[in-house]
Amino acid sequence: MPHKRAKRSVRDTQNKETGFNNAPSGYRIDNEQLPKGAMRVLMGGQIQAAYRDKKKRKRGDSDKDGDKSKAEELKIRPGERLGDFHRRVDDSMRRDINSTIRSNTSEKAAKRMNKKLEEEASSKETKKLADKEKRDKKQREAAEAEAERAARAAQEEEEGQDSDGETMKPVKDFAAAERVRLNDVAQAPPSLPRMKRQAKRYGVEDSNAGSRVGAPLMRQMELEKERQRVINLYRAQKGKRLEDWVSSKEKGE
Repeated sequence: MPHKRAKRSVRDTQNKETGFNNAPSGYRIDNEQLPKGAMRVLMGGQIQAAYRDKKKRKRGDSDKDGDKSKAEELKIRPGERLGDFHRRVDDSMRRDINSTIRSNTSEKAAKRMNKKLEEEASSKETKKLADKEKRDKKQREAAEAEAERAARAAQEEEEGQDSDGETMKPVKDFAAAERVRLNDVAQAPPSLPRMKRQAKRYGVEDSNAGSRVGAPLMRQMELEKERQRVINLYRAQKGKRLEDWVSSKEKGE
């Protein structure tokens, strides 16, 4: 029976004759079929080229048929009036005319848009350059002002005067002074003669004006004047109200 296995002796004899590790009988690598997915990937370019050729041939045939039918339609028919024939010709050519107009309009719009974009880009570039020049100018002015201020301060320091024209006192060497012991208490507040001089110069009559460190003298003057004005206004209103009340009482009596 062919479907049964041969005897051991027969199989050993065949192995000695043919050998071991032989390829399967009737198998060839060139007859191996690839999977469909791999075939689509490998043959994709060829399939697309064939499809494009087919589509091109079909379009050419349709154009030829359309040209023939259009040429036949653009002939005057028997019994047709000339005005009707002209209208039919205009209707058949209207699509081409509209497409031509649209293409020209789109080209003009594209040119206008490109021109507008170029103008905007140039204006932005000009604005950037102007802003950069302004920043550079401000930086130069600030540097010059700082240099001038430093030179003035150095000159005043050499002359021994401050910005207000006051004679500057020599700088004290606090390192050489006696160290303050722990738990020492100041017997009096510090004296600020410069603040007092400025208070007298601006006409501030507050006795404590020079004792407050950093008090804006001009602001204090303005507040004092405003306070006095409000007080006078209140007194005037109060006096007028009192006079009106007294006059009304006298009339009632």
